[in-house]
Amino acid sequence: MAIDPRNLKPSDLARLLNSMPPGAVVDERQLYRHRMRAGYRIGGGRRVDLFRYVAWLVEERDRSRPEKARDYEAIKEAAAQRNRVLS
Repeated sequence: MAIDPRNLKPSDLARLLNSMPPGAVVDERQLYRHRMRAGYRIGGGRRVDLFRYVAWLVEERDRSRPEKARDYEAIKEAAAQRNRVLS
């Protein structure tokens, strides 16, 4: 029987993810909470799309990371300010 990654039951998805080499990575309760937060973005009703679920997890991870992008001028000005304070 072939597994359709775009149309998995939540229990099958948990079983599939936990059968990978890292071992147990998600339990059904955590998957339930993810499904409630993601809504219909990762699947409809009683089925989950593995690819959309992974994409949602990546978006959630990236959203929780602070923005570190600063331009060169801002870094240069901060260094100059520190040097003025020290001198």
